[in-house]
Amino acid sequence: MNARFPDNPLLGPLSRADFITDNLPLVDTVVNRHFRSQCATTRTPLADAISEGSIGLINAYDRYNDSAVPFGAFAFPHVYGEIANALSRRPTTGIKIPEWLYPLIKQINAAGLTDEQPEVVAQELSITADKARQALRCIRIKSTDALPEKDTRGHSDDYTYLDADTFLARLKPQPKQIIRMLMADYSQSEVGRALGMSRQSVRATVLRVRENYERYEKISA
Repeated sequence: MNARFPDNPLLGPLSRADFITDNLPLVDTVVNRHFRSQCATTRTPLADAISEGSIGLINAYDRYNDSAVPFGAFAFPHVYGEIANALSRRPTTGIKIPEWLYPLIKQINAAGLTDEQPEVVAQELSITADKARQALRCIRIKSTDALPEKDTRGHSDDYTYLDADTFLARLKPQPKQIIRMLMADYSQSEVGRALGMSRQSVRATVLRVRENYERYEKISA
């Protein structure tokens, strides 16, 4: 059991991962009843909407605190809201990394702290936990060892633009869900527990996605 995301005692004897897996049909129901038309309009695969809704289901599990309320009723707005927010952002323009994060990301990589919690990184590097959290989120979706120190792509808002949305749209549902959860600040171990995978399998998936993304960047350059 993880101290940050423990099993919820109000939801019975099932482990966190098993309970979430058993309730995934709720996400399917929400997508098919409420978002099928919007998915068609925005050209969003239903599997993508289900992946987004699964994050809402996980959040509902972690936040459930009233046994008088059926879990389905409690979880519905979380699932619905996560899907609605994701669809409202389509089409999006990409992932932006603030330039000031680059030196910090390189420090974290050099110190071998990429898989640590933000609090550990903050203590080791004498920075705030918020800065550590932002840097780790970027590291988990993109290896930055080869990125430039400064923005060289001409953006006046001092951001380096990573055109990742088209690439993410091509991923299969499971890798896409893993990346989305990592972007939502879940660790690789937490993603593995939620999806019924080993941490090693999650890490291997992330490495494959990174390699494919680097090839995609070269082709798109």
